[in-house]
Amino acid sequence: MYTDPSEYYDKDLRNLSELLDFPNLPYYIDDEVKITQSKAILRHLGRKHNLDGSNEQELVRMDVIYEQVIEFFVALLSMAYLPDVENRKEIHEKLRKQFHAALPSKLLAITKFLGNDEWMGGKKLTYIDFIIYDVLDAIRRLFHPENLNAFPTLVAYVTRVEELKGVKEYLASDAFQPMPIFGPFALFGNTKDYTPSE
Repeated sequence: MYTDPSEYYDKDLRNLSELLDFPNLPYYIDDEVKITQSKAILRHLGRKHNLDGSNEQELVRMDVIYEQVIEFFVALLSMAYLPDVENRKEIHEKLRKQFHAALPSKLLAITKFLGNDEWMGGKKLTYIDFIIYDVLDAIRRLFHPENLNAFPTLVAYVTRVEELKGVKEYLASDAFQPMPIFGPFALFGNTKDYTPSE
């Protein structure tokens, strides 16, 4: 893990430029592959460890919920990293209120999609569940937890992910940092002591 940007930019980036097609963080290297881009890494690990869909129906469900939730997360990123314009904070507050107002309908749609299944792809845990968990957890931390708590099905889903072997241990360890979610230049969720306002 890099704690000082110069460790990466001044040292490792030069070495990685020879190893990787698109040198960037994060990266993953094993005996078979050399990959950048977090979702490409996750998909590779999913295939490698039998956490991919088993049939076309599961794969389609995974694709659909991934695209839906990524749209959701991009909206969060857009609020967090607005361009440096004169009325930046006003725009941020307006977008934040709009996002918060739409949150119940978005979470309801995800709840309906999950239905009675344990996992987003169906009956089997897949790598997509970690992406969905990450977004739901970010919402829970960036806004009041009550927003997610209004949807018991999603709370149970988040709990299932958090109880997985390895995940549970990581969340209880000193390595886990619940905040910040965004970098220091973001307009919210950018400090260890961040507390939600709505």
